[in-house]
Amino acid sequence: MALRKIILKFIFSQIILFQFNAVSAQYYFDSTYIEKYYNNDLWSLYQNYNNHSLFISQKFQSDSTINTALNPIAESLVNVGFAYSNDKRFIAINLYSVPYQPSKRKPQPMAVNFIIGNNVDNKVSELGVNWFSGYYEKNSANFVLNFNDSASYYSYNRLNTTNVFYNYINFSNKRKFSYGASYRGSALQKKSATSFVYYANANYNGIYSDSAFIPNEIRNSYDKFGQMNRLNNAYLSGGVGYSVTLVIKKVFFTNLTLMGGPGLQYQNYSFVNSNKSKNAINILLQGDLRYSIGFNFKHFYIISSSLISFKSYNMSKMSITSSHLMNQFTLGLRLNRKGRIF
Repeated sequence: MALRKIILKFIFSQIILFQFNAVSAQYYFDSTYIEKYYNNDLWSLYQNYNNHSLFISQKFQSDSTINTALNPIAESLVNVGFAYSNDKRFIAINLYSVPYQPSKRKPQPMAVNFIIGNNVDNKVSELGVNWFSGYYEKNSANFVLNFNDSASYYSYNRLNTTNVFYNYINFSNKRKFSYGASYRGSALQKKSATSFVYYANANYNGIYSDSAFIPNEIRNSYDKFGQMNRLNNAYLSGGVGYSVTLVIKKVFFTNLTLMGGPGLQYQNYSFVNSNKSKNAINILLQGDLRYSIGFNFKHFYIISSSLISFKSYNMSKMSITSSHLMNQFTLGLRLNRKGRIF
């Protein structure tokens, strides 16, 4: 419990600390590669789609007659929001979820997403929260009798996940590369450039349900974990990566960023048939893939971006991998400013 408290305190302390932590060192960038917008406010509207998936498998027993691998997935509504940024800080807030007639085969999805951060001299800090509910089993055909194109998917009643994260990302090429140009519109990348990436991550992930995660039809295959209904993971991790930005005519750009590495996680889990919780410390693997494409003009920009983030929570003879997918389309405008908003 002591390690868990230390990790959680570190995560939430960033809410206060990163607002007051300014990087004092300034780097001389190459103006033939980068143009920065020091005296502009950047306002944008965005539309995004998020989903969250869990990949669950077991090694307690093999049964050729049934596939016990599970893939719960929560598909969010299409969200509309606004983002504000300047040359150092950014914030994105969802304003509205576009209503639609949900599929009668799947439960009603729900999601909440929030992120705030700063970007000073290619040193990026991100603090965010994701919450998802409304999971259905993508592999329902493996254990639902007579499953067909009109049958309802297996529904995970009251299963929800909460993810609180803090990312620190350092792009080593300070002079010729700009991360903000490809994802925030806070600069203009004039020429193609690349950069090595170094980063650290602190994360809390909670999965909770009123009943057991594992469907009753295959619960025995998961041994004692068949009755699990709560799993908390808190971890610290670090890694390396690489980022590439291709620029054409100073206007069109596309970026691909890959990051990955190991981490140390603290786990706490409990079962519906027991009042006692279990603790464990394990190694995990995690990584991010970020992609953007768009147009960057003097007074406005268009960015289409994608984020895939995965975390592998290893357990004894059981594996749970968490995957978050976000696709976002942003229209942004640069306005001259006097003073700062934050």
